[in-house]
Amino acid sequence: HYLFFQDAFVLWDTYGYPIDLTEVMAVDFGLSVDMEGFNASMEEARQKARNARYKAGGKSIVLDANATSQLRNQGLDSTNDSPKFQHKVHSSVVKAIYTGSEFIATASGDEDFGLVLESTSFYAEQGGQIYDTGSIEGPSGSFTVNNVQVFAGYVLHIGSFLEGPDSKALSVGDEVKCKVDYTRRTLIAPNHTCTHMLNFALREVLGDHVDQKGSIVLPEKLRFDFSHGKPVQPEDLRKIEYIVNQQIKDELEVSAQEIKLADAKRINGLRAVFGEIYPDPVRVVSIGRKVEDLLANPESKEWLSISTELCGGTHISNTRDAAAFALISEEGIAKGVRRITAVTAECASQSMKLASSIDTDINEASKLEGATLEKKIGSIKNTLDAAAIPAARKADLKGNISKLEDQLRKAKKKMGEENIQKAVKIAIDAAEAALSEGKTFCVTHADVGLDTTAVREAVVKAMNRFKGLPIMVFSTDEASNKAVIYAGVPPDAPNGFKVLDWLTPSIAPLKGKGGGGKNGLAQGQGSDASRVKEAMELATQIASMKLS
Repeated sequence: HYLFFQDAFVLWDTYGYPIDLTEVMAVDFGLSVDMEGFNASMEEARQKARNARYKAGGKSIVLDANATSQLRNQGLDSTNDSPKFQHKVHSSVVKAIYTGSEFIATASGDEDFGLVLESTSFYAEQGGQIYDTGSIEGPSGSFTVNNVQVFAGYVLHIGSFLEGPDSKALSVGDEVKCKVDYTRRTLIAPNHTCTHMLNFALREVLGDHVDQKGSIVLPEKLRFDFSHGKPVQPEDLRKIEYIVNQQIKDELEVSAQEIKLADAKRINGLRAVFGEIYPDPVRVVSIGRKVEDLLANPESKEWLSISTELCGGTHISNTRDAAAFALISEEGIAKGVRRITAVTAECASQSMKLASSIDTDINEASKLEGATLEKKIGSIKNTLDAAAIPAARKADLKGNISKLEDQLRKAKKKMGEENIQKAVKIAIDAAEAALSEGKTFCVTHADVGLDTTAVREAVVKAMNRFKGLPIMVFSTDEASNKAVIYAGVPPDAPNGFKVLDWLTPSIAPLKGKGGGGKNGLAQGQGSDASRVKEAMELATQIASMKLS
């Protein structure tokens, strides 16, 4: 029997409990720790920590002003990164190797370091788009690129050699091949293009006051911050999402061209990020029309109806490559600033499928009733809260869940009223029968499940109707095998007969426990309702003996 490695890892990673002590404790319980799984989790955590160090603004290895000055003084030109828009293996030359504190001629071992190349096909993190990853292969080893940052025009590829017994090294002057992870890039590109389309759609739906405040484009999602003074309502989110999806369906060509900054500024409707410093020339990305068409008549009002932005990022060539767009969330992050998170392509399709699946579950649940419905509603709500589905659709589904909850509340109220009527009638009829037989007490069963309100009401009403008559009412639920019991004994009952003296021993066969006794009324519950007949017989025997 194994202690799952996930549990052992949580003990170590979250609570700092040493794995060797976990192993010792596991032995005491006849378990052994899945060390293979634990070690795999440890390695994954190390890699995440390494990536986190890189992502923290590139602080682990940074080309500061002194470092870039050294490169400039050596006559090294800025990195030519124009090949980043190509999708093929790129050949280059190592120009500098940096440890984070000094430049070295040769790097080896498994320590992290940074490479500056003559030219590169890797995209350095900028303009909100995440960096590329991949490998740089030299004559004596393959360097894994985990992060790419740009400092004063020099692109720094940060990473390390893969651990292993083989001797690996890279030296200044080595010819290398840049192998970008283009599978990952193809996930990033549609997210970036859809960021532009989202920016356009926000203006269309909310107004021209919308201004971009920041963005991040990742393989798994896109995030867009914008100026807007209040939450965006679900109906507007639906319109925004529709506009982006319509642009995808229209299969619009995505055009990109480098032009003079002055010419770009003349294009009507051109969007740029406030405060961003753009080079000259700049790269213009237009969706739906070629950049050269825009330049031919830059003041045309026609360009107000398309997305045109200054951007140095990587994009898809046609909007159809995005496949689908799902706006997952909208929230406020600062005064007057909102944030939208969205997904595209397969992630968007899966998001929409999940929403449809939850919708189907809600429709199926509407056919249920009682405890089954209540349990299903709880399950659906948990799924819905955690689901990454279109925000407008989520709002609709939450509304449908609220209707189901109203349906359940009304049904429970109606059933509660019916249960009270049923239990009270059973108790009164049983009490009348007992008195007609000359009995001085009543023990009966009301078939109202675990409705404690109904059982209590039955006892109270019977005691009020038949003054001085001790009564005990049982009710059971077959599905859960549980029971509820209420008993009432008047304060002036013969022989000092007390309600708990009657209830407590009577429900012992049910594995029951009880309490109360105030005003002669006590309650109990049992976990083995299959023995209710035995318990009722025992209650009868006790009352007969105590009241004789």
